[in-house]
Amino acid sequence: MKFAFLLLFFVRPAFAWNLHQEMIDQILMGPSAATRAFLSKKVAIPCESDEKKAIETLSAEIQIRGSSVPIFSKNKCTGKPSFLSVFELLQAGFIDEPDFGMDQDLPESADPNQARKWMGGMTGPTSQGFRHMVFPGIEWTAPLKTIQIPLSRVGEVFERIETLKRVSDAFKKEGNRFWSIRTLLWREHLIEDLFQPFHSTQVPSLEMLPWRSLFHGFVKQSTHAISNYHYAYEGLALEMVRSSDETGALNCFDGADSRSYGGEKKILEMPRGLASQIGDSLYSVFGDSLKSESVDLPNGVGEMDYYVLLHASPISLSRDEEEALSAPDLKSAKQGQIAVKGVASLKASTCELMREMTATFW
Repeated sequence: MKFAFLLLFFVRPAFAWNLHQEMIDQILMGPSAATRAFLSKKVAIPCESDEKKAIETLSAEIQIRGSSVPIFSKNKCTGKPSFLSVFELLQAGFIDEPDFGMDQDLPESADPNQARKWMGGMTGPTSQGFRHMVFPGIEWTAPLKTIQIPLSRVGEVFERIETLKRVSDAFKKEGNRFWSIRTLLWREHLIEDLFQPFHSTQVPSLEMLPWRSLFHGFVKQSTHAISNYHYAYEGLALEMVRSSDETGALNCFDGADSRSYGGEKKILEMPRGLASQIGDSLYSVFGDSLKSESVDLPNGVGEMDYYVLLHASPISLSRDEEEALSAPDLKSAKQGQIAVKGVASLKASTCELMREMTATFW
């Protein structure tokens, strides 16, 4: 029954990891960064008018909204060029630029496969999803864990990753290291997006769906609920990074190993493999609360205190203490214990993803 009615589910809007730069900053703080000699190399910064010309050219060549790409250079074209190190360029925020609107509100020619109708719509912030995500298709060996609409592959992120590699390589070949690094970071943004399990698995847990609304507004409320769980996971992950000294998250970015980019099958293996576990853990933390129409995390309604969630301590009750509690209080205490375990599981899984992401970054 659940499988049959899930076919009615229209995919929820597509969002991205929050603030990639914060993750890169953590990577650059790790011990591995100190061993990378290339990070100290100097790169010439183009003058302002040359940067604008490059953005105009890229707009036409790879179909982006050039007006959404910020101008970085403050140099006039009449003076000597300035220089920054590779390390400084990695800190400049370029990796977050793909979320500034370059892939939004594009013409139909940019989406020949009409992926946007399944991945956030044709306009607005969510219209970029088709270039930032992929749903690789239902796996018939595990249909309930990989159910999606449509049943076949949808999303252009891997094509986009290859396009940006070609662009970056071309800039490098002509000696333009600034734009080679900048477009390489745009590519890295998309690769990092794929380590977020919600970006490759449409429904990480069937428990997240509002089955009580099966015959009344199921599609709309399913979209609403999955979006909330998606944002809640990103909120937890972001807070985990921001309070890394307390959560131990810095250790998740200290991998010295490097991984070659292995394409679709390799890069999706871990996030797809962990999606169900992360989905179930998220549900154990938030329960049905994120299905409520009064919570709309994508639009800033009902924001959670992720810091408190991440730092909550398990409560151990003796039998006498349990017997002394009223039924509602006992139920609440047990739900709290389940939530704390869920958060611990989420931290471990997310750390695993971030460690693999770090190796791929290098």
